[in-house]
Amino acid sequence: MRFWFAFLTTILSLWGIDGYNGKSLVLPLSSASGMLVMSERNISILPHPVDPTLGIAIIPTDYHTPPQELKPKWISDFGELEIPIMIHSSDYPTEVLSVESTKVTPPAEALQRIADEKAEAEAIYNTITPKRYWTKPFIYPMESNITSQYGSSRTYNGVLKSYHGGVDFRARTPMPILATNDGVVVLVKDRYYAGGTVIIDHGEGIYSCYFHMSQFDVKVGEPVLRGQTIGLSGATGRITGPHLHFGVMVLGFQTDPLDLIQQINALFPKEPNETLTRR
Repeated sequence: MRFWFAFLTTILSLWGIDGYNGKSLVLPLSSASGMLVMSERNISILPHPVDPTLGIAIIPTDYHTPPQELKPKWISDFGELEIPIMIHSSDYPTEVLSVESTKVTPPAEALQRIADEKAEAEAIYNTITPKRYWTKPFIYPMESNITSQYGSSRTYNGVLKSYHGGVDFRARTPMPILATNDGVVVLVKDRYYAGGTVIIDHGEGIYSCYFHMSQFDVKVGEPVLRGQTIGLSGATGRITGPHLHFGVMVLGFQTDPLDLIQQINALFPKEPNETLTRR
């Protein structure tokens, strides 16, 4: 093991690693021990999903992080290793949208509701369940065209309001929404902006989010399996038309969900004829 630690030290010192704002970096490591010490937070080293003697670190990067070099330090039983990570700016698109005016400038009576829903969601996302619920690759929540990518800066009714924290799947008629992987349901609720919402805890700080739903088929506290129908798509909340907004949170940070799925799934041997929307 010490040989592999020394080998990894040489490789990372020579080449380093590239990351991007708004995306998570899934970093394979030669051991499942220790911790990644960063300036603002520490990140636990997790067991590799295929070989538990190996490790992974999932490092989320905030959407607003400017280009810079990060130097987290991996401290384990085998020594200390500084891992240089160069953060680059992603080329995210811009979208101009028209929605109901009250969804851009909410009425006064809705402000407390919005604040309460935001606080409730943040409390969930900042809770790290030590247990990992998933053992298989992740799948997409439905088989449909993607109409809006993650990271788009969004102008609503002529006002720049936000960036897109997930991806949108076209769903012009109610379509079944599938759990992206095994987990436990932690929120089922109609919310002001997100509309019909389901949030699933997959353990170790990973949550998947499903917005604008028209029907719920799960309850809070219920375990769900990968590919299980959790409800139907709809047109609730702040929308321009029927669709599913699918997002993923990692350690309290919004992250590009499809990019994270691709990185996690790359840790598994490729399954014959497997698609991202099959159970």
